[in-house]
Amino acid sequence: MVSKVSKDEIDELYYAPKVMEEDWHWRVDGPNHTGEGRVRVLGHDANLVLRAWKRRRYGFCLLYKSSKIVRRWDDAIHTNPDGERIEGSHKHYWEPEHEDNYAYPVDDITTDDVDQAFQDFLDECNIEHRGAYTAQKELTDA
Repeated sequence: MVSKVSKDEIDELYYAPKVMEEDWHWRVDGPNHTGEGRVRVLGHDANLVLRAWKRRRYGFCLLYKSSKIVRRWDDAIHTNPDGERIEGSHKHYWEPEHEDNYAYPVDDITTDDVDQAFQDFLDECNIEHRGAYTAQKELTDA
């Protein structure tokens, strides 16, 4: 059974202060680097998941109930359901009719440093990271 989520519920989770207590480690997964961490929403019983990926490009998403995008950022070409084409850095947001298929262009997340972009995304999503961070640049390719 697919659970219904309202825009108000997603927006409340997005704007609420959040904490990620655990350490962040980038994992080598073939030619990709990936990461995942649990995010606690302060003042709510909801928990979110932060996921990240990097290959040639990188991106981040904040998930609710394992599949509902609270926010997603990436740096690829995207076409909105209304036909608007976005080339480059953009954020996806959730809305009932199209879920996370709409995006808008942004310039507040760096596109040339994945470690800084990680922090930019945390800041944008109001997430305080209290754990240690293993920089992606410290990894070697598999």
